[in-house]
Amino acid sequence: MKKIAIIGGGQAGLLMAFALMEQQYDVNLYIDRQAEELLHGRMMSTTMFFADTLAFERKLGLNFWESKAQYGEAIHVDFRDPQGNIMLPITGFLHNNHGIAMDQRSKYHRWLEEYSQRGGKLILQNVSPEDLAQIAKTHDLTLLAAGKGNITRLFQRNEARSVHLTPPRKLAAALVVGDDLCGPNSWADQPKQTLHFNFIAGAGEYFSMPFYSHTHGACRSFLFECIEHGPMDVFDHVSDGEQMLAAMKKAVSIVTPDQSFRMVDNMELSDPNAWLKGAFCPEVRDPVVELADGGLVWGIGDTVMVNDPIAGQGANNATRMVEHYLQAILTHQGDTYSKEWMQEVFEQFWQQSGRYTTEFTNMLLNPPSESLLQVLGAAAQKQVIADDFMGNFNHPQGFWPAVAGAEGAASYLARQEFQDAVA
Repeated sequence: MKKIAIIGGGQAGLLMAFALMEQQYDVNLYIDRQAEELLHGRMMSTTMFFADTLAFERKLGLNFWESKAQYGEAIHVDFRDPQGNIMLPITGFLHNNHGIAMDQRSKYHRWLEEYSQRGGKLILQNVSPEDLAQIAKTHDLTLLAAGKGNITRLFQRNEARSVHLTPPRKLAAALVVGDDLCGPNSWADQPKQTLHFNFIAGAGEYFSMPFYSHTHGACRSFLFECIEHGPMDVFDHVSDGEQMLAAMKKAVSIVTPDQSFRMVDNMELSDPNAWLKGAFCPEVRDPVVELADGGLVWGIGDTVMVNDPIAGQGANNATRMVEHYLQAILTHQGDTYSKEWMQEVFEQFWQQSGRYTTEFTNMLLNPPSESLLQVLGAAAQKQVIADDFMGNFNHPQGFWPAVAGAEGAASYLARQEFQDAVA
């Protein structure tokens, strides 16, 4: 039986541990904090788990929230000028591409409990770079699924695939409750359960989604992506939840005054830890580290692909990577896993999926091209185009050829089903 170490208890690490344990591998999962500490800690992100991710979790019997959380069923986008005027509104229905936005604290706490109940081996250890040699020496394969910390610095930045040298946005987020903010009839002027995106030229973006958290059940998330020194960059002073709420109201009133009515008088955090702020530099890293003694560590998820959250792809990309790596492990021949094999598996994933996620995410951080505006304009006129385009958040490679310049946009819009649709 192959003995495998997985370091990190997030989306990639936990999914891979469950999947390999189901296949009778001997798995040691290293985590840096207890499940209860995770549950009562600071929120981690405002993550949307799209349909393909949910399907993989369902296959592993980890879909504990599908009867509790509201599905996000549509995406509405307002593209605005610097004064906040809406220049192009689009609503796309997600249909089978829908997803659930939920608190990762809720999710990973429950999964850690489940992992132990299924007989999984958990090791509570804050693994340092110095610990890796011993772990790699005592396992047939060692995977690092850590999203942050010094240990990820062991993986070299891939300059050819990393376009950012500094953080492209300053981030602020919160989970809130209040009148008309959560539940099946929230956001009354939008259809169904809608993810509301605002792209404001010169200011950045903010997103609001129906959300689920263990602390309150139904709530709503806000994520602000602020261009540094832009009009929405008002979160630097925030040091507690009340200041976060005040800064959110200020940001909305500045860049989208028509949406200020969303900031209801009785809005409050879903729990005292339901807020965050920060900034980081997205990058792609080489997938394998060779230690001084010759041991190998294979990166997965955010260890090797760090994307800005603007496209909501972090956990979804991690899930797709787990599925790809898993198949490679299950079909691997031989007793050892070579550096060349690890690199090839990652390269296949990059070419088939990862590059599209990264390229589309980076594309959203820039003003839309003329050809993309042509596609978006058509989506505003024909519901079938809007639904198809928005559905690709579930599988970003589907955005191609629409986003691939004038020729790609023309090819996309020429699809027969679009031509047959009534405007």
